[in-house]
Amino acid sequence: MTINNETINNEKRSTFRGIFTALLTPMHEDGAIDFESLANLVEHQISQGIHGFYVGGSTGEGFILTSGEREQILETVVRAAAGRVTIIAHVGCISTLESIRLAKHAEKQGVDAVSAVVPFYYKVTMKEIREHYEAIMAAVPLPMIVYHFPGATGVSLSMDFYEQMSRNPQCIGVKFTSLNLFEMQQIRARCGSEFLIFNGHDEIYSGGAYAGADGAIGSTFNMMPGLFAQMYKLIAAEERPHMPTLLAMQSEANEVIAHMIQFDVIPYEKYMLYLQGVISSWAVRQPLKRFTVKECEQIRVFYVESNVLCRHRSNTGIGH
Repeated sequence: MTINNETINNEKRSTFRGIFTALLTPMHEDGAIDFESLANLVEHQISQGIHGFYVGGSTGEGFILTSGEREQILETVVRAAAGRVTIIAHVGCISTLESIRLAKHAEKQGVDAVSAVVPFYYKVTMKEIREHYEAIMAAVPLPMIVYHFPGATGVSLSMDFYEQMSRNPQCIGVKFTSLNLFEMQQIRARCGSEFLIFNGHDEIYSGGAYAGADGAIGSTFNMMPGLFAQMYKLIAAEERPHMPTLLAMQSEANEVIAHMIQFDVIPYEKYMLYLQGVISSWAVRQPLKRFTVKECEQIRVFYVESNVLCRHRSNTGIGH
């Protein structure tokens, strides 16, 4: 399909507004992908009202997976979702050629869009970064979402870069994983209302929505998808959502996030999903942290006492 401005505006853009879970990758104790738990996670998330998935990103341990595993994970998610929600495939790699290869595979799976983190490690300029994205878009006709995560990549994108990218009708928005809401608002001012902005730090989602975010792509949505889906519904349904209600919901999420950052994000979220009965193991791949028995007990106690986490239990009960 040939991408043009009208096609994306009328047929695609509305499907990218909402709550998108940055999916974790369940694993067995030996480090192999647990595809059964992955399919169960997809089903659980959809039942909780999320609008789509962001597959193969940082939360999914994408950079410590092989390319073949990333392809298999995407295939599993597409099959399990069965067209019920929007799927964004993260294809980002340091190598432009490998990003293109993953993008072509994603296109064959019928995903709705691709996304790519900026090329990092090597010191390249905004020109090379822009050309990286243009090469991926030239290779596949899918909408592109830039992935901005300066805290992890060390790369800060300029306003001129965003404005240039927004002029390309195939580049429909940015996953903005930064606490700088002023910068988010400036992207909206410079790029216009049609350039989608996804809030990327869950702890400021309510603030991000007021700064111009069209939705969110978040890691902690794995543990509490229903809460964030309700927040989006409240924000989307009213021109001026009832602020005390929204802040109470954000505070409920932030209580969990504040506890999580005392440990480590990905293993913590996996352990919570295990306790919620969504996945069968909380294993992570090296070099990520493995919790001690004492740490597991501390997390378990918090889980038992957390209303928001307990009400997101799975009915299937395949975890513990």
